[in-house]
Amino acid sequence: MKKESMIRLRNLEKSYEQRRILRRIDLHIEAGEFVFLTGPSGAGKTTLLRLLYAAERPTSGEVWVAGNRVDEMNSKSLPFLRRKIGVIFQDFKLLKRKSVLENLTFVLRFHGLAQKEAHRRAYTALKRLGLQHRQAATPESLSGGEQQRVAIARALAYQPRLILADEPTGNLDADLAAELLSLLCDINYQGATVVVATHDQSLLAAIPARTLILHRGQIEYDGFWPP
Repeated sequence: MKKESMIRLRNLEKSYEQRRILRRIDLHIEAGEFVFLTGPSGAGKTTLLRLLYAAERPTSGEVWVAGNRVDEMNSKSLPFLRRKIGVIFQDFKLLKRKSVLENLTFVLRFHGLAQKEAHRRAYTALKRLGLQHRQAATPESLSGGEQQRVAIARALAYQPRLILADEPTGNLDADLAAELLSLLCDINYQGATVVVATHDQSLLAAIPARTLILHRGQIEYDGFWPP
């Protein structure tokens, strides 16, 4: 039986003024895959992720996510797409003046959920990551690992089909990085497609997973790593 396509890129190009960041990218990721995206700084990893959740538009080519032609979507349609995508940033991007619970409900309300449902989903996500006892705390009172788990809970709260993680272990020590990777694997095991952009070689060696290596804006390698 043919598997569902989660991500499909066709002849994708992205340039800023005269500088080409991505060129001639063709890529297919099936629903339920766990994929590492790696390569040197400036290779285009973050740009590629930003194209997937429509924070950027391609210069040319096609971007398909969960059956939607992202590069042709208008601003009114984008919130419906982003409900299917959870994004985990390196710097967490937590709102300092809001509590842990409010950080999650704020995003859910922005995506159109009613207050009661937003609260229910936010609490469920925090409980899943063992943070329900910290729901009233502010981000600055949390440890780095707790902040990262809040960021993951926020990404999971609206039950996305796709998780995009951009250098998620960049601010974490080895033990916390291993804990985060375990959480992402669990999320993937439960059915979500997971794409992790990283330059951390220890992560690539930790689990057998499909690995894409970007170099000078092109996919130089697509397979398991080390080969």
